[in-house]
Amino acid sequence: MKLGNYAHVSISVHTLSESIPFYEKLGFQKLWGNNEPHPWALFTDGKVNIHLYEFYFPSPALHYFSTHMKDKVLELMRIGIRPEQQKSRDGKRIQHNFLDPNELTIMLMHHNEAEMPKPTGESLSKLGVFGELSINTDNVKASVEFWEKLSFTTTFKSERPYPWTILSDGAMTIGLHQTTTFTTPALTYFANDAAERVHLLKSESFQVADELKNESGEVEGAILRAPDGQLFFVLKGSV
Repeated sequence: MKLGNYAHVSISVHTLSESIPFYEKLGFQKLWGNNEPHPWALFTDGKVNIHLYEFYFPSPALHYFSTHMKDKVLELMRIGIRPEQQKSRDGKRIQHNFLDPNELTIMLMHHNEAEMPKPTGESLSKLGVFGELSINTDNVKASVEFWEKLSFTTTFKSERPYPWTILSDGAMTIGLHQTTTFTTPALTYFANDAAERVHLLKSESFQVADELKNESGEVEGAILRAPDGQLFFVLKGSV
């Protein structure tokens, strides 16, 4: 079963007014925003949409939209997944939440997906081109089996430097990484000129949490942390 034809990454932020300048400075374009029922803003980098919410929830999360979500919830229950129903603060919207084997929250919103703005496909971010939502796992095989039940298909896999697999359902791309090199889901970007991009980010006063270097000590990427705590990986390569 497919969860929907539209999905974005939802991020819980401490103070929306502090997070917005960070994403705008990275080149993300603000699409929508409001203060009801709580402050929020929808951004795009051309490849993926990111929704910032000023209230706490396990973050980041995958947020799917569909007018057929009730049927999808029934299908999930048939395969042993029991989503928890929640109502929005204004009581106007219903969503169902469940977890993947790695504690990633997946939100199912009962809403017309055609009303949601889909990415244009043209990358806008200074980080490079969005490649995947990277998820750390202690069992790639079991995680892949779970996501395959949700109509994700494998697009690439490898055993080096550790077991990892890339999957997509057409609406979102995820990477499952059996490693302890990171412990929270990260938004991963690829660029052939990653070293130059890292230099540019540092020159523009972005806080680089860590530089990623090859065996020769040359910079090939970096890890950035947003004001809300969200991790961004900048890696050498292409999508």
